[in-house]
Order: sequence, then structure tokens, then C-alpha cells
Amino acid sequence: MKKLIIIITGIFIIVGFNSTVLSCTVFHVSNENVVFGGNNEDWSDPDTYIYFIPPTDLEYGRAIVGYSGNYWIQGGVNEHGLFWDGLAAPYLEVLNSTEKPYFNGHIFDYILSVCDTCEEAINILDQYNMGILERSQILMGDKYGDSFIIEGDIIHRKSDYFQLSTNFYLSKYPNPPFPCWRYNTAIDIFQSSSLNDISVDFCASVLDAVHQEGAYPTQYSNVYDLKNGLIYLYYYHDYDNFVVLNLSEEFELGYHSYSIPSLFINNSESPSKPSKPQGINIGKSGVEYFYQTSSIDPNNDNISYLFDWGDLSEEIWYGPYESGETINVSHVWDVKGEFFVKVKAKDEFGYESEWSDPLTVTMPRLKTYDQLPNIFLWLFERFPSLQAYFSLI
Repeated sequence: MKKLIIIITGIFIIVGFNSTVLSCTVFHVSNENVVFGGNNEDWSDPDTYIYFIPPTDLEYGRAIVGYSGNYWIQGGVNEHGLFWDGLAAPYLEVLNSTEKPYFNGHIFDYILSVCDTCEEAINILDQYNMGILERSQILMGDKYGDSFIIEGDIIHRKSDYFQLSTNFYLSKYPNPPFPCWRYNTAIDIFQSSSLNDISVDFCASVLDAVHQEGAYPTQYSNVYDLKNGLIYLYYYHDYDNFVVLNLSEEFELGYHSYSIPSLFINNSESPSKPSKPQGINIGKSGVEYFYQTSSIDPNNDNISYLFDWGDLSEEIWYGPYESGETINVSHVWDVKGEFFVKVKAKDEFGYESEWSDPLTVTMPRLKTYDQLPNIFLWLFERFPSLQAYFSLI
């Protein structure tokens, strides 16, 4: 499903700033032959997406991973093998760059659009105010084996075959014991392994060892093959199944996005195809009309609904509602024309149904409808069969 990209300006937003919920794991590992980036996205929202932005004459192509809405960008990778991912962290005062200007836009997405290496990225970051990182930190790595962690004004450079970050500041805890079980678990794996162990499966095993469950589970995981432009994508801390996405092939499709759950969807777990929207199909622009639909979830999970009104209006998920409940949603068309209204359902775990059959709605179908007395419009709303009769007059 395509989503409008919401460009975040002025500040850098990371899901999970709530200091009571700090999780996520990011790492970079390399030897002479292979280079990988890896991350777990731990959060309560299952509505996750991956977006592909093809290259232009001015920008590198890149994949963005995250959510819809304001939190759409949580990390990403570009066609030249540079990746980053963010982690929420406790408040940390930023002091040394306060006299510098803020970047107007999303600086880490900008870096992916113009940089090949970590060194180039650091040169850009050094020009701007890092107050945007008062409650987060970033790990960035390139295909040449270099990586760094930036926490406010402080940069930690990679000094071993791996670099790892969770949700505490290395400047505060430079030596063990570290205040995060995920960090301790992962670093034990890295330190007890050799350079020859590095592979996609090895990276997935690390992510598996530190995944989260419960109220803030690991929603998705990535292993980026930075030299070969491949993304190994895992869903809901299941490391036995994955999807491989080739950046070059995805860029050839133009700008597009995937709902991550939909890439792993099991139709037996998805809500049923919603009923065709019911409501007036000939009306008047500028007037609010109501439409009904329903769907049944095989596991009796709660269901949310997304209406496509056919007029490029904002995409809004309505709900959640109980499985099988008939919902009543309104819409106003601001222009005249013919519109195809359809709806899809999604359960609380992100499994989406197919689209319903469309309802054709006309605003208005005949010019004379604009001159109809209100009593006729009222009757049409309540007795749609009268519309067919009127069209024969």
C-alpha cells in the first residue's frame, strides 16, 4: 500500500522517547569479505512499512524502514551501502553544538541521499546543532567496514570487527557491567565469535538472542548486506522466515512501499474481505454521507478499517472495532465526479485483508441533481432504490 511520505522538519523524531520504554538493538559487523548492518525495531505499534525512494540526478536511491505518519522513518540504507538506525535513550544535554544551526529537514535521510561513507556523514553532522539527539542516538555504518555511534555531541568510532548500540550511552557506561541485558547478550556473542562466523544467519542469530516480547515486542528486524545491496527482512521476531529485497530491483519499480506484515501475511490469519460499502451512491458535493461495512477476523481479533474514497483524501484507519461489528463512517467529497469507494480491514497484529468490491459514487451523476429540492436528496439517502427510478425519468 502506498503511503504519502511525511517529511519531518526542524526536529528528529524517534519512536519510543518515553523513558519508561527503551528498547531496540543496532549493530555493524564486517571482515574482509562481508559487511552487515543489523537492527531490531522494538515497539508497540504493528503498523510497520518499508519505503523505496529511487535515485535521481541529485539524490541516491534509498530504502526507509519505519511506520506510517509522523514516525515513518526509523532507519534506512542507500544504494551505496550506507545504513543507519536510531535508538531512544534517556535525556542527555547537548552542549558543544548549540551555536550551530539546525538542519532544515531530516538530516539522516539527507545523509543517505548524498553520502557514500561514514566520514562524509560525520562531516555533515559536524555542521549542525545536535540538540535533535537529546533523547536518542544513532548508529551508522558503511560497506567499507567503518561505523560510528553519535550521542549528542559525542561520536564513538568502530574499533573492533563489530560495533553495537542499545539504549544507554557509552559515554556514561564505557566499561562493563553494562546496564542493558540486550547489550550484554550481544557483546558476549560477538566476543566469543570469530571473523569467519560473520554471515546473514549469524546476524539473525544475534537479533534473535536480543529480541523483545510482551507489550513492546520486536516488530521487525533487518540484516543489511551492505556490499551487495540486499535487505533481509524479518517480521515479529520470527527469524526462521525472511524476505530478501534487492535495492536495485526495487528502485526500478519507482517510488513504492510495502506494509511489512503484508509481506509475511498468512491469509488464514487475516480478516475477511470487508463487505462492499453500503450507502448513497448519488449525492451532492460538500455534503456528508455515511457508509457501512463489516469484516470478520478468524481469531476474533479487533479490526480497524481503511477507506479509499477515490479522491486522494488522507488515509485514515478507523477503529479498532469488534470482529463482525458493522461500522458507520462518513465522508465529504469536495468536488464533483465519479468515485470508487473501497475498504480493507486490518487486525490488531497488522494482518490485512484484501480490498472490498468497490461502490461507485457520483457527485452528482446528473447536473439536475444540483437543483433538486433537499427533500429529494433526503429521500435518496434513505431509499437508494429511488435513485435508479429517478435516472429513468
